Amino acid sequence: MATRTEILQLLSEGKIDVARATELLAEAREADQGHDSAPSGPPPEPEPVPPPLPPTAPATPEPPLPPAAGRKGSRWLHIHVSDLETGKNRVRVNVPLGLVNFGLQLGARFTDELNADVMRDVRDALRDGSLTGTLVEVEDLDDNERVHIFID
Repeated sequence: MATRTEILQLLSEGKIDVARATELLAEAREADQGHDSAPSGPPPEPEPVPPPLPPTAPATPEPPLPPAAGRKGSRWLHIHVSDLETGKNRVRVNVPLGLVNFGLQLGARFTDELNADVMRDVRDALRDGSLTGTLVEVEDLDDNERVHIFID
């Protein structure tokens, strides 16, 4: 019986087609699970879903982000990718800062890799309006692109 890696290697070399690779992968999966080609008995019970973890911080709603000083309306995070030679936009994403703040709060609950103090500092800077203007501007000469990330 071929291993999953061997089957994928044969597929990448063009020695077998996708349909045959699918068949072989199914057979290999059944062999790994200790089943013969015809399944016997009911399918295994799914593993129980663990209960959600309690929040690490109190679940108090964050106050909304204020508008930029001297401007009416909401503030935005802009991500623009443009061609260096022509200046033509390749990608243009504009996100309301309220949504960015919500995403930071939500994302912080699902990962342990982010430092809670740093996340709190970023949210505070967004909320008090001290974080404005260009955050990142990078030019990639190999790809002939300019990336500009800013808040207004």
